[in-house]
Amino acid sequence: MVTIAFIGTIQHDISKDAVRKLISKIEAETDSELLTVCNADGLFSSSSKLGEQIELFFDSGIDLMLVGEQAISRNCCRSVLAKTDRPILKALNLPGSTIESSTKLISYKNEKLWFISTAGQNGKIPVEYSYIKLDEFFKNKNDTYPVIIIESNADSSYLQALVWRYSNYGSQLFICGAGTGFLTMPSVFCSDRCIFQSDLGSVVTENTVNGIEPELWWKKNIDRRPLTLLPKWGALKCDYTIFKVEEGKVVKYFSNSVRI
Repeated sequence: MVTIAFIGTIQHDISKDAVRKLISKIEAETDSELLTVCNADGLFSSSSKLGEQIELFFDSGIDLMLVGEQAISRNCCRSVLAKTDRPILKALNLPGSTIESSTKLISYKNEKLWFISTAGQNGKIPVEYSYIKLDEFFKNKNDTYPVIIIESNADSSYLQALVWRYSNYGSQLFICGAGTGFLTMPSVFCSDRCIFQSDLGSVVTENTVNGIEPELWWKKNIDRRPLTLLPKWGALKCDYTIFKVEEGKVVKYFSNSVRI
């Protein structure tokens, strides 16, 4: 059996101690060693020391990082992706993305699982619908390993339709959204082999707007004042979702939030 922890979207720089505390809390909650996955779109959009933050996350216990359009939105992001050998999956349907950099078969505790990152239509960068690339993946898939798709900037209705579209491929299917910042409870849709979750939530400093003091966020984004915004440090609200998989099937799943 493998226990997978999906951590909500990382919204800003976080200390190593905070990452380790979060993973320790989740391990204590589940009484399991974890395969830990996070969406880092917020980190890619705001971190001033992106390379250092990525190394910090992987050195602190993150096993796999998925990113959407923010991975190609800044020169520094593209540069970091080009240099790192860490397991980071860029959205499959982004311009210039390839299947090799956007899908990964992971073996862990006698289980094998496919992870795929995709981007939705609600971002700033125009992308083709993810199903065009996903159709190619499922057409060429010749195994029965579970498939986990995390789509950033996603429309909830579209994600539900994806569950319908791929529910007959014979594998356990997980489709999760990322990017709204609001944790939703997992729900079974279409069949017991398909699980859909509208959003995985976020990891963000409490009482902020994406990690920024609300007053400063307002001045920058609404009043359009030329401010340099720095994330506020403090207690973090951390959302996560747990899937336990045994012999290719989900035997347990739940969502929770912790404060660290």
